[in-house]
Amino acid sequence: MSFPYLLDLPWQTELCCASLPAQLHHGGEGEDEGSAWSRRAPSDPGHPHTPQCLFRNSTSTLVPPQETNPSGATCWDILCRVDETRENVICDLKHHTTSSDTSTPESVTICLQRLVSQPDREVNTTHGTDTMDCVGKDSITCSIVILAVSSIVVVTANVSNTTAGPLMILIVPPRLDKPSPPVNLTHTQTAEGELVLSWSNPQLHASPVPLSFEVRYITSHNTSNPNWKHVEVTGGQWVSLTGLRAGLHYIVQIHSHHPALPHLWSDWSQPHHIHLEYVTYLPERVVASLGDSVTVYCVFNDRRVNASTAIWFLNLDRLPQSQYTAVNDRVSKITVQPSEQKLYDILRCCQPSGEKYSCNYRYATIYIKDPVIDISCVTNGDLDSMTCRWSNIQTKINFLSRVADLSCDVMEEEEEVGGALGVVRQAVCVSSRSREVKSCTLQPIRVTSCYKLWMEAKTDNGTRSHPVYITPLDHVKPHPPSGLEAVSMPSGVLRLAWVPPELPLYDMQYQVRYALSTGRAHPFWQFLASQAESWAEVPEPDVCRVYNVQVRCMHINSSGTWSDWSHSLYTTPHNSRAPDQGPDFWRAFQEDPARNQTNVTLLFKHLPIVEPTYCVEGLVVQHQASGGIVTEERIGLVSSYRFELREEVHSVTVKAQNSQGYSTRNINMTLERHPKQTALSSAAHFQELLCWDEGNVIKKAFFSLSSEKVYFLSDGCSEHNTST
Repeated sequence: MSFPYLLDLPWQTELCCASLPAQLHHGGEGEDEGSAWSRRAPSDPGHPHTPQCLFRNSTSTLVPPQETNPSGATCWDILCRVDETRENVICDLKHHTTSSDTSTPESVTICLQRLVSQPDREVNTTHGTDTMDCVGKDSITCSIVILAVSSIVVVTANVSNTTAGPLMILIVPPRLDKPSPPVNLTHTQTAEGELVLSWSNPQLHASPVPLSFEVRYITSHNTSNPNWKHVEVTGGQWVSLTGLRAGLHYIVQIHSHHPALPHLWSDWSQPHHIHLEYVTYLPERVVASLGDSVTVYCVFNDRRVNASTAIWFLNLDRLPQSQYTAVNDRVSKITVQPSEQKLYDILRCCQPSGEKYSCNYRYATIYIKDPVIDISCVTNGDLDSMTCRWSNIQTKINFLSRVADLSCDVMEEEEEVGGALGVVRQAVCVSSRSREVKSCTLQPIRVTSCYKLWMEAKTDNGTRSHPVYITPLDHVKPHPPSGLEAVSMPSGVLRLAWVPPELPLYDMQYQVRYALSTGRAHPFWQFLASQAESWAEVPEPDVCRVYNVQVRCMHINSSGTWSDWSHSLYTTPHNSRAPDQGPDFWRAFQEDPARNQTNVTLLFKHLPIVEPTYCVEGLVVQHQASGGIVTEERIGLVSSYRFELREEVHSVTVKAQNSQGYSTRNINMTLERHPKQTALSSAAHFQELLCWDEGNVIKKAFFSLSSEKVYFLSDGCSEHNTST
């Protein structure tokens, strides 16, 4: 619908109707554009004498001005207006009579049609119509509801027995009520560090003309004694807030008014909260593909910090300075490429602090599409759970799976063709104190089925890793063998035997390791080659030593994982009889005049084993005092032994011992607390010893600690140089 012109409300005119012979129409030069539009209705060619109707308004005439009422015409006065509530357009129609007019008015119909114009478009593009028809003779009052936005009302009138009546187009001015408060307050930060507050008007009460706004803000700790700061805004629905201090929490509100009603403000909007962090990242979260270049801005809201000194870190690793630059005093920019084996990367910009760095707790996250993460899984020995791990430990992840009773090759092919199989399950994951996810466990499991496994970031963007396909039976870590036994053979080997684990039910391979039992935390292990038998023979070069032996197992085709090592088995020396004799030994005195105390140290000579029929497992020292009391002390297989000599005369015997008993041929030594002085002038610097020559003949001697020389005092002995 297109209209040549529009008229404003209020509008007043006359509606006059007459038959064709009446001189009601004057198409001369005196007609204006308005009267030309409402000149007359077209006649009905089948009824040449059908009456016609037309409007005449205050600015154009339908008849010459001297005629107050056209001859032979019936007229009505019309006044169209907006009511006091500004919710309706009302048109009043009243029959216009004169003293010479004795005609009876015909029935008249007035029609009001509302058209709503689209914003920022021409009038002829309308949508949404409502119509109201009113019928009467002498007087009619007809009304139609208007909207808050600008409307157009089309007024048409028809009199009975006439052709289609004239029409007039009226513009309804917008209703200027108190505006509703702004809504949807949001704030963002630009790459230049500017903090921008934006908002919108309520859609149900949108103003047809731009409004003016006022923003006020205050820190949250000043609400009890508010001192609002105000900012006026015209020509837009955003404002840049300056002067905000980092680390503070602000409350922001907005209200508005119509330019024509500057004193009629809306209510204040709902409070909007802004916590200005010391550091802001733009963007704070971003999704990227492998090989993409990602640019992130770091805004230092603390104006005491200069962006030119910023230092960037990617996943705790410092980045080279060539990758970032300062945009201005407050903003640093960096461009990086995402990692290849992570679901996300963490970016931080920090400031130097002495030899270390000061980093805010906030960070930027780069989520990576379809990364290839090395997920490895182990099925436990009971075959009822599977635990999966990966190299790059991360925090905000979910570990998900699907399972199908297919081989993994078939499952992968069917998913590529026909979509996902099975139901998604989330595994139970174990986190460290720092909330890093270290492992996830699926339980229960179907050991011969195929599992599709992947990780997803705990975000709305659905970032996930490239899936892996695993059959649990191919990744079993069995329980270690049990019942390990060892028997020393006369041939000088240890014969080992063990019991395989009950599950899984397939052939195993085994590996044995052994080491001398020395008490060290990390023994020097020696390994036997892998084998399929559940027994083995270990070389035993020294039948009198104790060995630590362990065994482990895995699938014979080397799939899966080695079991843990079995419990240690400590071998027992093979003894068929007790030792023949005790060790040779000598003694050294140590005098302590200050305490009036004499200490004796016994030094034992190594006992060679002539025949591998017995072993010496320990020594026993037997003491006999001058009163005849005998005591014994087990001292193990040691090279020396020390005790305090309390009696004037004390007898010592040293025995060798094993599981079969004690030696019967032993050396006995009698000790005197204060031995006689010899002819050596420097006796105080010597220790008296018992020594053995090559014929194992015991001799008395003095040992000089300073000269490392032994002096034999028995008849026929000479001086010998020796080493201890």
